[in-house]
Amino acid sequence: MIGITLFEECIAALKNYSIVEDNKLIDQILSNLNLTFYGKVDFSKYADSHEVSLNEIHMLSGEKEYYVIWTDAEIPIIKCNIDDILDNIDDVLAVSFDTWLISVDMKRLIEFYHEGDITLGNIL
Repeated sequence: MIGITLFEECIAALKNYSIVEDNKLIDQILSNLNLTFYGKVDFSKYADSHEVSLNEIHMLSGEKEYYVIWTDAEIPIIKCNIDDILDNIDDVLAVSFDTWLISVDMKRLIEFYHEGDITLGNIL
């Protein structure tokens, strides 16, 4: 018997999500993710970047849907409501080493770094 993957467990926990399959959209999403050579977002390339708590993310105004990107490129990008993501954050973060959220309007980036930091930045 084949076991359930962490990704499958994650999407089972989320109420509403869609898998992003449009390659042009995937390229556009990933073009907003500026990483350093060691895999952390280079927040010097984003405006107003600062560390935040989960509670602060709940209080963000504006965009409510986010793309979820994981470090493992084999795992598809999904689009999901921020409240569903945060309500199931342990399942979302368990999928891969680092996790990034980019708002669907591509104005905001949130990084969940594997060392525990949560950083928010505005995409220029």
